[in-house]
Amino acid sequence: MIGRIALSALFLAAGIAAASAHAMLDHASPAVGSTVASAPSRLTLTFTQPIEGAFSGATVHNASGQRVDTGARVGPGKTEMQVSLKPIPPGSYKVNWHVLSVDTHKTQGSFNFTVGGR
Repeated sequence: MIGRIALSALFLAAGIAAASAHAMLDHASPAVGSTVASAPSRLTLTFTQPIEGAFSGATVHNASGQRVDTGARVGPGKTEMQVSLKPIPPGSYKVNWHVLSVDTHKTQGSFNFTVGGR
């Protein structure tokens, strides 16, 4: 009986470790939910583990739903994604991202940031 409990605990722990192995957004610049004084020329998204560049991407849209990015690329360390932006005016922007981690798990998410008009 104790062997079964130990084995069950081991499988549970392995399942938790596997679930946490997904590449998640660790931080972004501009930061998630932030307001920046001037428009950035690019965004940097940093993930918790390496991602596959060929199967990962991000888009940025303004409040009207128009796309304002010019593309995304994964850096050599494979944990950062750079998203180039067109010149953007003050306003609210939504970033949508999707990644495939090197261990083949897919994750996606979105966040907003605002460019202030100062």
